[in-house]
Amino acid sequence: MQQQRLTGDLIVVGSGVAGLSAALAAAEAGARVHLLTAGPVMAGSSPRAQGGVAAAVGADDSPALHARDTLAVGAGLNDPRAVGVLVEEGRSVVRRLLADGVPFDGGALHPELGLEAGHARRRILHAGGGATGQALTAALVARAVEHLNVSVHAHTPAEELLLRDGRVVGVRSGRRRFEGRAVVLATGGYAALWGRTTNGPESRGSGLALAWAAGASLADLEFVQFHPTALALPGRPAFLLTEALRGEGAQVVDATGQPVVDPLLPRDRLARALARRLREHGPVFLSLRHLDPAFVRARFPNIAAQLAAWGLDLARDSLPIAPAAHYCMGGVRTDTDGRTDVPGLYAAGEVACTGAQGANRLASNSLLECLVFGARAARAALRDPADRAAVWHTVPLPIDAGTVVTASAPDDDALSLGERLDRDLSVERDGPRLARLVADLGARPGHDAWLAGLVARAALLRTETRGAHYRTDAPETKPTWRGRIHWRRGVEPRFEEVTA
Repeated sequence: MQQQRLTGDLIVVGSGVAGLSAALAAAEAGARVHLLTAGPVMAGSSPRAQGGVAAAVGADDSPALHARDTLAVGAGLNDPRAVGVLVEEGRSVVRRLLADGVPFDGGALHPELGLEAGHARRRILHAGGGATGQALTAALVARAVEHLNVSVHAHTPAEELLLRDGRVVGVRSGRRRFEGRAVVLATGGYAALWGRTTNGPESRGSGLALAWAAGASLADLEFVQFHPTALALPGRPAFLLTEALRGEGAQVVDATGQPVVDPLLPRDRLARALARRLREHGPVFLSLRHLDPAFVRARFPNIAAQLAAWGLDLARDSLPIAPAAHYCMGGVRTDTDGRTDVPGLYAAGEVACTGAQGANRLASNSLLECLVFGARAARAALRDPADRAAVWHTVPLPIDAGTVVTASAPDDDALSLGERLDRDLSVERDGPRLARLVADLGARPGHDAWLAGLVARAALLRTETRGAHYRTDAPETKPTWRGRIHWRRGVEPRFEEVTA
């Protein structure tokens, strides 16, 4: 059967905040946009985001302070230029959203600013308490479907990037070809590869596979953030208990109700502390019992309602928690305009590695990154000459990992991929387990095993501890590894040094 050809100026893949921001920026510049999404428009990670949007809009705050906090948490791996773009443009973008009536708590004139781990100021804007992603995505979707220049195609998975003379010119989905000047990938991350995850099943790195097949570079794959406070009930999903709960005073306690760790530690440190506590002393809980119940239920109505459906009271019960795979700092390597190293291909949001998040994301910087870099990618895609692409200077890896691959353990084959990653590629890693995992995943077929294998190889190669990547057999941070590992099809991994 003949293929159907649909043309436009820009093709955007993904209907989360990054994709919607890209589509709207292009449409408002007069471009015709086709926006594709594999499932329903309101699926994906953005609507699931309970945390807020971080921006320096408070009277006591500034982009410089926001940048300082972002760099401190990023463990020396942030690109300072990307951080500067994030915090400077982010403040302006959020101010425009407030003026446009996006329903942030407190309203446009007096928005309520929350505190989260790693932030030195109250700068987190929420909507509906813990429904920020849902409210923000819905507001952008409403604008997109009403815009005459945007055509939204739900249930339209991108199966292949179309190339012509080395340039990406479109996307194939089934018998339809969507062709334009360029393509912006905004497909999210890959944290759903893990068995215990806060993500929906669609977050399996489809955009990374598309970019890889087109010849683009991936980077920072080893840096996966585990959210420390995800619900841990048998038979229930790892429901996210947002950082904002701890920002408003929630404590991390043991079975007797005694606090066991500072709840406002950065995510990487808190996740490791909880993982060790669980291993050595048993269950850990999140408790808001010391707070006013009326305040708790009014401040976080959607979380309270979901827990109530499972027979739990957010204000009264001690909630069992454990870390869960949550957010990926790694992805398709881009510059601050979303350019990849393949002409015509751009990426934004969690699928992209801009360098803004470093080795460990500062809480509530992800939706901000989507807003800022989604729009920047669209504008660059419309103005760049046909052969424009990003270029990075890379060198051989600093050192050889040198870990000997050992035989698989007897129970390895009985575990699912998600269970293997939960065990061997989780909050804490070590060389021998990673080496076995790399060998075993190399023998497994399919996309999931391919991508998990790349992540495991990256974690094995990086023989240091940095941010969200913790090696029990290499617990020190090494200056020689202050950079990111690049991966590209058919090429040995290379190293891009990070400069201040």
